[in-house]
This record gives sequence, C-alpha cells and structure tokens, in this order.
Amino acid sequence: MFKPKYPTPDTYVQTTHTHPPVPTEQPAPPAPSPARSGLVDLVRSNPAAAVTGVVVTGVVLTSMLLAVAITGLALSISGVVLLVLVRMLRQEFGR
Repeated sequence: MFKPKYPTPDTYVQTTHTHPPVPTEQPAPPAPSPARSGLVDLVRSNPAAAVTGVVVTGVVLTSMLLAVAITGLALSISGVVLLVLVRMLRQEFGR
C-alpha cells in the first residue's frame, strides 16, 4: 500500500561494457626531475609574492597584538570603575 510503483522506463537501452585488453609489457616511464620547492625558490621566481607574504603576516600579527592590548585596557578600566562603585556603595551603607 505504501510502496510507490514506478513506471517502466521506455527509453532504457541495455549496453554491455567491454574492457580493453591490458598490455603485458609497458615501457618504464622516465625518471621525474626533482621538484623545486621552498622559500628560496619562491623568492627567486616571484619576489613580489614573498614581500607580499611578509607584509600580510606583519599586518595580521600587529592587528592581533592591538586587539589584545585594547581588550586589556578595556578590562582594566572596567575593573577600576567597578572598584570605585563598590567602595561608594560600602561608604553609603556603612553610615
């Protein structure tokens, strides 16, 4: 009752798949040349990319340091304000 009944497709064409024969002997591929990688090769190939990477890294580190400094300043000001408020309340109720 709850199982759907799908119509039979009228465009279905059954195909048979045949695999090509596998050759028994293959010639050895040539030895790969050593891959060049590293910072020295990057600077030699594109010095502008290296300078850009250094500048971006410096900007990110500076912004993180600035964020930590601003957060510390805000917390210290909040602490001083809370301390003053608590002392004012103690003096008011202490009389």
